[in-house]
Amino acid sequence: MENNTNQKIGTPQAILVAGVLIMIGILLTNKGSVSTVDNKAIPKTLSEQVGITGSQKEAFMACIKGTDSTALSDSLESNTKRAMKGVPANERGTPYAVVIGLGDVKTDIRGAESYANVKAIVDKALVGKVDKAYTGDLPPISEDDHIFGNPNAEVKIVEYSDFECPYCKLFHTTLKRIVTESDGRVAWVYRDWPLHQHSLEKTIAANCVAKIKGNDAYWKYADLLFGLLKTGNESVSDQL
Repeated sequence: MENNTNQKIGTPQAILVAGVLIMIGILLTNKGSVSTVDNKAIPKTLSEQVGITGSQKEAFMACIKGTDSTALSDSLESNTKRAMKGVPANERGTPYAVVIGLGDVKTDIRGAESYANVKAIVDKALVGKVDKAYTGDLPPISEDDHIFGNPNAEVKIVEYSDFECPYCKLFHTTLKRIVTESDGRVAWVYRDWPLHQHSLEKTIAANCVAKIKGNDAYWKYADLLFGLLKTGNESVSDQL
């Protein structure tokens, strides 16, 4: 009898094997981000991906429903206008950041500046220098703020951002790199300025995550929000 290990795989068999391998690859790639209902894989919501399940899920939904969106929007708008006091109204937008350096020197960054430019600004702030003085009225950093990095860092970057702004998404990556590479010398404060269609909805959800799961979960959730893509007819709220 001829040994089967020496036989060539036919075209139909090859297609079947390839299909199985692709399916295994998809399952491995999505591990931890899918669940099953009636044996069908469905994406987990973003809140589930940061550990909000069971009774916490109920608390999360209650938090969203219990948030006064109008009051929140008005408060965020007021604080942002105060921070951007030195910027002409027709030039205001996201992302916008204020860098606070040694000796409380301040400067601002308007738009999604490159890593190299932000690094240069931060390096000067670390020795108490800025090229252009900040002229706004920045609301003080408080315990209600979302801080990434060392809260006692020498330099703090206070960013006003929008979860649906593509430039904010780019700048989000830049600031994360700046803080991560700073060895504790730079911290990042994220403040919301929701301008796009579903931004306020996402802002409310992110703040509720922070209340239920804490600061670390908030930042993980923020990363997920910037990667959120609406698919088909599924509403954004169904994905939160």
